[in-house]
Amino acid sequence: MIFSRFFAHSHTSNNPDIRLKSIEKLSPDSPNEKRILHELAFNDDDERVSLAALEKLDAFALWLKMSQIARNTRLRSAAQAKVECALIDGSHQLSAKEAKEYLLKSAPSEQIVRCLPLMTELHEDSAFIVKAISRVGRSAFYLEMLTLTPSVVLKHHLIEHCSDIDVLQKALKKCRDSHTASAIKARLDEVRLLAQKPVELSRDCTLTLSKMQALLDKSDFPAVEKQFSLLQDEYTSLSADFHCLDETTRESFEQKYSAIADKLSRHLARLEGPWREAQQAVAHQQAKERVATTVETVKQYHQKLQGEQLLSLSLGEVSEFQKAVEAAESAIEALQAYETPAEEIESLLESYRHIWDGLPTLQRQVTELQVQLKDWQARAESTEEPLSLDAAQIKQAWAQATSDMAVVPVFLQTQWKTLNNTLSAHKRKAQARQQSDLKLCRKYINIIDNLVSQGKFNAAMVKFSKLSEIYQALPDATRQVIDKRYQQTEAEIARLEGWQNYIAAPRKPQLIEQAQALVSTDDTDMPGRAKAVKVLRQQWQSLGSTGTADDEALNTQFDTLLEEAFAPCRTYFAELEAAQLSAAEEREQLIAQLTALVSEDYEPLARYQRFEQLKKQWQQAPQTDAERYNALRKRWDGISEQVNELLSPWIQHNREQKTALVEQAELLSSQDDAAEACEQAKSLQQQWKQVGPAGKRVESKLWFAFKAANDVVFGKAKAQQQQARSQQRSVAQQWQQSLDTLSAEIEQTPLPEHQEAVIALGDELASLAVHPKERKALGSQLSKVKAVLDEALLSQLQDSITRQVDAVVESLGDTTDINESLTPALAPDLPVSWWKGQVADNENDLQHDMLMLEVLAQQPSPTELESQRSTVQLQLMQSKLNGSALPDTDALIARVIASSGQFDAAKGEGWQRRLQGILSYYAMPALEE
Repeated sequence: MIFSRFFAHSHTSNNPDIRLKSIEKLSPDSPNEKRILHELAFNDDDERVSLAALEKLDAFALWLKMSQIARNTRLRSAAQAKVECALIDGSHQLSAKEAKEYLLKSAPSEQIVRCLPLMTELHEDSAFIVKAISRVGRSAFYLEMLTLTPSVVLKHHLIEHCSDIDVLQKALKKCRDSHTASAIKARLDEVRLLAQKPVELSRDCTLTLSKMQALLDKSDFPAVEKQFSLLQDEYTSLSADFHCLDETTRESFEQKYSAIADKLSRHLARLEGPWREAQQAVAHQQAKERVATTVETVKQYHQKLQGEQLLSLSLGEVSEFQKAVEAAESAIEALQAYETPAEEIESLLESYRHIWDGLPTLQRQVTELQVQLKDWQARAESTEEPLSLDAAQIKQAWAQATSDMAVVPVFLQTQWKTLNNTLSAHKRKAQARQQSDLKLCRKYINIIDNLVSQGKFNAAMVKFSKLSEIYQALPDATRQVIDKRYQQTEAEIARLEGWQNYIAAPRKPQLIEQAQALVSTDDTDMPGRAKAVKVLRQQWQSLGSTGTADDEALNTQFDTLLEEAFAPCRTYFAELEAAQLSAAEEREQLIAQLTALVSEDYEPLARYQRFEQLKKQWQQAPQTDAERYNALRKRWDGISEQVNELLSPWIQHNREQKTALVEQAELLSSQDDAAEACEQAKSLQQQWKQVGPAGKRVESKLWFAFKAANDVVFGKAKAQQQQARSQQRSVAQQWQQSLDTLSAEIEQTPLPEHQEAVIALGDELASLAVHPKERKALGSQLSKVKAVLDEALLSQLQDSITRQVDAVVESLGDTTDINESLTPALAPDLPVSWWKGQVADNENDLQHDMLMLEVLAQQPSPTELESQRSTVQLQLMQSKLNGSALPDTDALIARVIASSGQFDAAKGEGWQRRLQGILSYYAMPALEE
């Protein structure tokens, strides 16, 4: 341990050769030596040392890490080769699951392209392969996997999920399996059908939109509404497949549908009003006629209910009556949708409904009332005396009896009218007697007044006694006529000495009874109650006092009753006073706040807003009594005038600013540049928002003038925009016509010259003055036409190449003299260098060249040559890792063509199929170039 400080370990030597030799002595089983190997692998400056350490450690994770972080090209290439070999050949350190996870998450795309075709054990997992191909995102790799994989399941899975026609066509040309070829052809047909679907969908959508557009010229509301609904459903069904359309076409259809649907909605709204009015008028008239008919039927039944036959109605008649009333009610209910039915009709039907609901009761009531009327009539006709009291009771009894009846039959009303006439005659006789008594009372009053004026008091008192008897015998209504004069006379007699007690004795008990009645009354009208108390007090005081004990007791009782009667009024007036005082205090606070607006400093806008708020609060404040309110209002108005004086200069300034803005807005309408005028108008609108109020009377006038001026500016700008858009649409339509003509020519006979026409249309589109969105849509259509043309020309040339390759292979099978049978004229589109090759030295070299071409083209090789193919693949991979150039495929093809028929292996149908696949594959890239 002591010497370790004097002798350094060999792996730390500065000489890379010594470090390289030291690795042979290190073992990865020792933790310390494993750490040293790890340090040498990733931190040594010499790539040989790093590679030797990695070989010693021999861990996939370390090779992978080195392939990702190495800066040395040779070191990185070696690590990548190790990683790829581990992926292709398999490793005990890397499970299939880990390999899949690495390829899907971490592996570079180029590494996936190189390794995945050779990792045949993973080809059974179709879902993984599809994810890996999607991660690479190259159609060429998709074709490579489709053509090279030995898994039939994966082939069919890739075919079923491929939507690229070019890939499928190339795969079909390279396919030698009839079953797989049939699957590719079926998928091609399906993809072409899907490619045709957007055309058919566009045609159907255009037809549907055209039908919707045609509805705008029709005026039959029900038909237009029905067709619109059907076409909407049809469009909705078509829109479910819009995912197959490109974004521009889809947006175009959606915009057209939205515009046409909006126009149709407005068109239907215009048609609906007159149509519904006409329908409503017809239905209204029919409803009125039905009401008139059903009500007339009910009235006919009603005639039966007005006579005495009401008492003998049968069940059948009652059932018919019920149906008639129900029909009338149903008709009236229907009429209510158009107008309010006449109240008399509804009342009539309600009366009839009551008759039907309570017919037994009505019959009983009619029978009883009929008996009562006969009794009253007999009593009225058998007496000669006035029956005023009896008449009132009879009328009350009649009213009470008829109030509970659903209807009063006419025959009963006739009998009552007769009875009423009899009672009226008796009443007139009684009124005549009352008028006679009234005249007699007036006569006595005049006599008493004369006797009092003459000093004949005793005679006046005698006459007043007689007058009182007559007066008290009069009815209340009649007494009211002379009540005032009687009271005056009574008061006059009461002042006469010795007669006060005579007058007061009967009057005071009456006033006490009135006071008691007032106490027991729950009256909510407190002012009226107070007035009644005052009137009673005045009447009591007018009677005076006799000084007797009985009179004093009456006075005390009366005072107590009046105090009790006035108690609710006192509480009411106290609460009213408190409420009015509170309201006054609230308004005082508002006045104080208003005063602060004058005395304190405020910004004009803040002062104006606060003033408006206080005015609103003043209007909503509770009311007080008129005297307080007038005083408060006077103070409020005075302070408000001061606030208005403070705000007046600011409001006037705002008014001038807004007037100036109105004038500027009006001048904008004369500018030629409408867009610039719009921008200036928007700026003026922002300035308007910054200016404060100009006064209630002027604010609205200025605003309407400002708004009208802005409307003119924006209307002018809108008109110019519409004119510009119209011109753009015209230009676009002309260009569209040219494109449609060219598209038709291409569909009929695609020619190379059409490519120049497509380019010319593209240049013309770039210079058109159209909206960017419209330009994008037109460009999309041009791209579609160009794609169709390119596909057609490419297909033509591909067919030509295929025929040339077939001719070459057939020619090679017919002769062994290559120089005589093959000339550039036989296949003018194939590379000329293919005809200048030399014959291979031996059959192994020829097979090597053929396998090299098949590996490079990723085409299958015969099963018996799998071992030799793997050798060729490793040679190519090593060349890539070493940075060497790949073999020249044209030279290899030239040598294969020259050697065809010269060896046994270069003869026969199998050799021709292999050669045909090779030539077809390498001719196509030449074609694409």
